[in-house]
This record gives sequence, structure tokens and C-alpha cells, in this order.
Amino acid sequence: MKQRIILAAGLLFSGLTYAQDIPVKDVPSVVLNTFNKTFPQAVKVEWEMKGELFNADFDISRRDHEVWLNNKGAIVKYKKEIRSRELPAAVANSIKKNFKGFRIDDVDKFEEEKQFFYKVELKTLREEKKVVFDAQGKLSNRIL
Repeated sequence: MKQRIILAAGLLFSGLTYAQDIPVKDVPSVVLNTFNKTFPQAVKVEWEMKGELFNADFDISRRDHEVWLNNKGAIVKYKKEIRSRELPAAVANSIKKNFKGFRIDDVDKFEEEKQFFYKVELKTLREEKKVVFDAQGKLSNRIL
């Protein structure tokens, strides 16, 4: 039991050191310019440093979005919350075929290196799964 508490505390503190909130004045202008041009309708913007990347968490039309930019202002990864009906047909069909009895609870669409992935939270009364699909509906072992 004591080892579990120590492990949990260690994970908590390592997570806190990995991501640090930063004020917008500390975000380089090249990063802000890219962000503002790409997401002009963003509201409730919060900035963090995650490793070497600048991370902005924000809302557009009451949907959660998150973007990671490098120090040159290039977008490295982008995530947005989508509705289940917005899933590509291949992904929706894969869920119906491979996860009978589960309902879709939450969906995030990721773009990374010009590829799209869908992280889907599936639930039943007793079970919850988080699975990742590529745009063709194939299960991916990618961790997002």
C-alpha cells in the first residue's frame, strides 16, 4: 500500500513538472501570431509549456480544442472535440462491428503529421474503453 501511495505521488509531481502554466506575455510572438491567424475565434485560451512545446487549450463554439506549437510557430499537433455523428463512416462502421453493446460517449479528432486519428470513449453500463482509430477505421495503437 505504501508503495502505491509513493508511486501515485511521484506520478502526480512528475506530471506537474512536465506541464507548466504560462502567461500569454511569455508566449513568443511567432507562436501567438500563428495561433491567432489559425484560430481567430478562440476563447478561454490557456497556455502551458509541455516539454519544448507551447500548448494552448481553448474553446471555439463551445467545443474544446487544444494545439501544440513549436518555438518557431509551427503547429505540431491539433485536437478538437467532435460529435459522434461527425466521425468518418469507416470509423463509425468499425465501432458498430467491433464494439457491439457500447455507446459512444466522447470523441476527439487529432491531426498530427498530416494524419488524422480519432480517440473515442466507449461505454456500457459496466465497462469503459478508450480506443484510437485512423481515418480508415482501423484500430491504432497510437497513444494520444
